[in-house]
Amino acid sequence: MKKMTNPLISFLILMGLLAPALPAETLDRIVAIVDSDIITLGQLMKETEPYKKNMESSGYSDEKKKALTDELNRKLLGSLIDQSLTQQEAKKYNIEISEMEIDGAIENVRRIKSLSREDLEKAIGQEGLTYKEYRETIRKQILQARLINFAVKSKVVITEAEIKRHYEANIEKYAVNRKYHLKNILMNDKAKMDEIKIRLDNKEDFSALAKQYSMAPNASDGGNLGVFDLGSFSAGIKDSIALLKKGEHTEVIRTTQGFQIFYAQDVEQGSTKTFEQARDEIHEALYQEQVKAKFDTWLESLKKKAHIKILL
Repeated sequence: MKKMTNPLISFLILMGLLAPALPAETLDRIVAIVDSDIITLGQLMKETEPYKKNMESSGYSDEKKKALTDELNRKLLGSLIDQSLTQQEAKKYNIEISEMEIDGAIENVRRIKSLSREDLEKAIGQEGLTYKEYRETIRKQILQARLINFAVKSKVVITEAEIKRHYEANIEKYAVNRKYHLKNILMNDKAKMDEIKIRLDNKEDFSALAKQYSMAPNASDGGNLGVFDLGSFSAGIKDSIALLKKGEHTEVIRTTQGFQIFYAQDVEQGSTKTFEQARDEIHEALYQEQVKAKFDTWLESLKKKAHIKILL
């Protein structure tokens, strides 16, 4: 299911898109019917374009590219179907988004990214979108977020006992002032990276494998990155590194640079947040986790009741 992103994330996603010109008959081809809505090939191609660019530069064989493209089309068409269902459901609840709300969301994007109105419109145009199409994207995202709030959030309850259990089971995540001397291995090939992970699990030397296989500039230095605190990393990487003890490595992590494994050469111990200090952070994490789970369940119930026909 497509994530319910905020306007900023939407903007960052759009910054990777540039759809090729398509003949009218291709754009008009229907690839799915979802109750009273249709999804066209043009819509699907806009969704797949950024992934296909990465695939073209991956070095995969034509056979593998075709298999990956077919899987990508299937998954992203599923996301568009999910989106169509939620949009139709929002109409049933008479949920509407005003032009003023859209203006506010776009202004928030401009402020966070320090962009002028002209710069934003130029960036949107470079991605093959008109300003009107961009506003419609923002409108749909706000609409979906409001639908989640209406249909799901009121049913989510986080107890104090749940928060305490999470804190005790994940106390390593709440370290402060802790520093990690890290090494990494970076590769584009997920299958090959999985093989490296198995070899690391079998106690092979991390530095030797980094020198032999990593595509990062620091490969010749055994993958040495230096010393960092957790605040230096994005949420997905931070959560994995926070659990490391000296001499341990992470799972394979998908990042914007490629697939990575991080290794803790050393860990300089700091302090740990008390339960009271971590409580609000844990509450928010558990809340968002339950919202997603309940929304997924609710969406599945919509699918069972809907008439969906795939024509791809």
